[in-house]
Amino acid sequence: MADTMPIIQQKAASAAETPVKLETLREQIDAVDAQILSLLNKRVTMVRRIGELKQQEGLPIYAPDREEKLLRHLVEKNNSALSAASVHAIYREIISACRALEKEVVVACLGLAAGITHQAACRRFGSTVQYAFCQEAAEVFRRVTKNEADCGVIPIATGTTEVRSSVAAQLLSDLARTELSICAEISLDSRNGGSDRFLVLNRVPTLPSGADRTLVLLRLENKPGALATLESFKEHSTSFTPLASQSSTEKNGTGDLFFLMEAEGHSTQLQASNSLLELSRYCLTVKILGSYPRQ
Repeated sequence: MADTMPIIQQKAASAAETPVKLETLREQIDAVDAQILSLLNKRVTMVRRIGELKQQEGLPIYAPDREEKLLRHLVEKNNSALSAASVHAIYREIISACRALEKEVVVACLGLAAGITHQAACRRFGSTVQYAFCQEAAEVFRRVTKNEADCGVIPIATGTTEVRSSVAAQLLSDLARTELSICAEISLDSRNGGSDRFLVLNRVPTLPSGADRTLVLLRLENKPGALATLESFKEHSTSFTPLASQSSTEKNGTGDLFFLMEAEGHSTQLQASNSLLELSRYCLTVKILGSYPRQ
């Protein structure tokens, strides 16, 4: 029994020291948090100045190329236990809060609050923005076009009923007619183990970020052999990936076929190559919908 007394006394002494150690560490954390807050306020001052300059020049509040470059840089500089996903999540909210100080940001979403498109929009824009929920994809396009929303978010490849109905009815036709530009993409892990994808609409094109993709909409005449011709092109082109297809919903009843394709590289690179020229041989129209940073 006597041999165990020193061990018991040692454990008791250690237990008594624990609250002191915790308090010391918490005080150090409080000091670090105060430094972080001070630096965030310095960042806010700079962001407000940028917002003023953007308004003077008529530039959009949302610049996905700049945002993606920043996130890539931060992940490269990160040498702590924080994962890349954690760095993204933290800075998405910081960027969201700062962007809201530039102006009141409105993002139009297809579907209901807390729906899958809203979840995707929150992943991209954070919680410090105002969301406008639209029952139809055409309403998202209209709000962004009329400057009632700064950006719009629409689904393009998911397995939900909400998305299937919108794509089948109108989405590709709306993309064919719109003057808006696709400026970013959003990906969410789906329940079936795949990936749900969404597009962000903006009124201005996105500048190159150094690692981009471009969305291209093809319109083909609905006649025998049209699909076989397009398949032949795809077999010889590794830079184009099909995303969606649908018959035209236009009232003139032409029944043309729409194909949504994703290409590696920024639109400026594609236009400088022969890819689009070659593709136009098989299609009634080839429309560049926009370029966006690759995630």
